Amino acid sequence: MSALNRIRKYVLACSLGLAVVAMAVVGLMMLTITYDVVVRFTFSAPTDWAFPLNAAGVLVSTSLAVPYLYAKGQHISMDLVHRALPGGARRGADVVTAAATAFLGLILSVTAFRSMGVAIEGGLTGSGTFSIPLWIPDAVLFLTGALLTLVALLFPPGGTGGEKSTEPSTEDAAAGPGDRPASAGEGEPNR
Repeated sequence: MSALNRIRKYVLACSLGLAVVAMAVVGLMMLTITYDVVVRFTFSAPTDWAFPLNAAGVLVSTSLAVPYLYAKGQHISMDLVHRALPGGARRGADVVTAAATAFLGLILSVTAFRSMGVAIEGGLTGSGTFSIPLWIPDAVLFLTGALLTLVALLFPPGGTGGEKSTEPSTEDAAAGPGDRPASAGEGEPNR
């Protein structure tokens, strides 16, 4: 295994770890929203902490998942337009996408780092019972931006370091459904 592939593997593992944290945050948000709805309508006692806590949760869960989704090619994209482009234009679009993503990650990490310094120095906190220190979401954005920059540089959209594409090859597309071997789980009924 080459050094670049080891780095890719480590960065992918780090981004997967952040995506798992994002999933846990979504689960916690579901619990806090459920609690808020139940006490609001059952006891007429809305919480003052649910909205700011869940607003921070949306930011954290969304931003932490982005590097992994980009590395795996699962982010929102314009597939119909991209597939319609000729090969050279498609590679050019991939380069522009990777450069824009790396630039976004760099800008995000620099601005979040500066904002984090201001929040720490000023002792800034959010509203509500918990008064979340504002440097915490800034730290999440800094980490996300730095990892997104690395992912954009290490995992180009056209090829992700030797991983097999999930799109069918031209031979698979030309063959009928019965002509190609079924992959794991394919053709099995949903349970």
